[in-house]
Amino acid sequence: MTTQTELTERDIMALASDASFTRGMKYYRDELVSHVVRRGNFVTARVAGSGYEPYDVAITLDESGIADSSCTCPYDWGGICKHIVAVLLTLINDKKEVVEKPALETLLANLTADDLRRVLLGAAAQGVGILAAIEQEIGWLKAMPASATPITSASIDLNAIHREIRADFRQSSARDAHYGRYYDEYDGLEMNPDLILDPYLTKVRALLDVEDVAAAAAMITTIVDAYINEVTNLDEHIYDYNIDIFDEATLMLGEALAEVLLSHDLSPAEIKAWSKKVAAWEEDLLLEIATTALEQGWTYPPLVAAMQGHITERGAWEGEAPDFANELAQARLRILARQGRTAAYINLAEAEGETQMAILMRLQVGDYATAVADAKAYLALPRDAHAVATVLVEKGKIAEALEVAAQGLALEAREGKVELARWTRDQATATRQRDLALQAAQAAFTASLTFDDYTATQAIAGDEWSAIRPAMLQAVRGGWDTTSKVDVYLHENMLREAMELFDKVNYGSDQALMRVVDAVSATYPDWCIRQYQKRGEVIMDAGKAQAYYNAAIWLRRARDIYQQHNRLPEWQQYLNHILSKHGRKYKLVPLLRDLR
Repeated sequence: MTTQTELTERDIMALASDASFTRGMKYYRDELVSHVVRRGNFVTARVAGSGYEPYDVAITLDESGIADSSCTCPYDWGGICKHIVAVLLTLINDKKEVVEKPALETLLANLTADDLRRVLLGAAAQGVGILAAIEQEIGWLKAMPASATPITSASIDLNAIHREIRADFRQSSARDAHYGRYYDEYDGLEMNPDLILDPYLTKVRALLDVEDVAAAAAMITTIVDAYINEVTNLDEHIYDYNIDIFDEATLMLGEALAEVLLSHDLSPAEIKAWSKKVAAWEEDLLLEIATTALEQGWTYPPLVAAMQGHITERGAWEGEAPDFANELAQARLRILARQGRTAAYINLAEAEGETQMAILMRLQVGDYATAVADAKAYLALPRDAHAVATVLVEKGKIAEALEVAAQGLALEAREGKVELARWTRDQATATRQRDLALQAAQAAFTASLTFDDYTATQAIAGDEWSAIRPAMLQAVRGGWDTTSKVDVYLHENMLREAMELFDKVNYGSDQALMRVVDAVSATYPDWCIRQYQKRGEVIMDAGKAQAYYNAAIWLRRARDIYQQHNRLPEWQQYLNHILSKHGRKYKLVPLLRDLR
């Protein structure tokens, strides 16, 4: 698809789970979508749901179709939600319902600064939500990275940050507030405190990057205070449900706090003051990593020895390393990198087992021979080999990069194997190293079993494909992903093999089955009809009233194939049988009668 007008129902199905698409289709047919407005490439709409207020949907289009989409519902199970599906179906099927308005850029283009100010003030007066959104945008605008607008203590609104964190927490737990008032399949207690904190902690590190340590300290203090306030005010059952997630978020917060503390050149009096503050925080949060950072500073003897290159099995610790040792090491390494203390950085990274980080720093200082030798000797994960090889290419060391990559492909570990193999395949192809490219292509396919990697291997293999193909197809048969199998079998015109995948009830995804039906309906109509009928009958026979609409969709597709082959009398006979069998199911019968 190249333009929005070419967007099809099949394209929408590819973006959603089977359940979301089916529910979205029902929402569309039940006319629950309203206020569909298109402003250039930006579409907004409202969709009635099971809550008191409709959900707001926003969709951004581009030349490839759908660039982005969002919905105010709490759905986060993968793919787009049913509300977005319903809006997209309206967009392609009911264009008369879509109100066309000028793009926002067009409306703003000729406004003066005074005009814009009046518009913003007028919009803010419409509600607290709009005002908060404007405040947040202004706050982030002032806190752009150093490459744009430097972050300084003067540009940080600490009160706004506190309000935003409070709002984020309350929105994250809002779904629980609905509990007991109405039913919705998205109801749940899950929270994401790490996602809430991450944007703010990113700003803290940006302040440290520009050496505004005072602003970073003020900001981390505000974040910790706000976090403690919101966590302690949560209902106990919400906190208990998310306790592991809160433990991870607290560690992330503690790591950032430790990095701020270690970035200061603290006097004894300042250390005492910070220790008192951290101790008060620890009444509600476990911030042992920050306490340890204050106690050790940069003069802790094992740490000093490690940074000087005296490396032992204990690393930078006198006794057994604590659980947060890795996070504290990461914070120290970031500080050493900012300070340009590369020798200390490399030594500490090696002492703490951060081999990849030590190698990458050697590359930054131009010690290529040692870095390559260490990468080939010590890296245990393809993911790490990939990172090192990528930097070597950036430094113009192509041959060395491919050496490290080839070594990484031979590792038994699977972490990052697919990405490394694809990268090596492309780099080797670009440098005309066909043997390595083919080896990497096969490794990528073996690790992923995807259609794209299958065809990439075929393209590189050339005359060798006939010898490689049987093993590739054998690997496909042993895979678990039906969609990938369908892609390969249809590509190879192995229609029987594709059909056999679906000879068990409900085996494989709906989209994959429909693709097979599209390919074989002209020659194997009976098989296609039976597959669609079977999926509908499973629902009807089980008496799943809430899914009867799905059953009707499957039967409608079967009817279309009967019609394609001029066999509608057979369809009518089948439909009469189904109506007779399920005539007592009052929710189902009207749906079946509509199929006449």
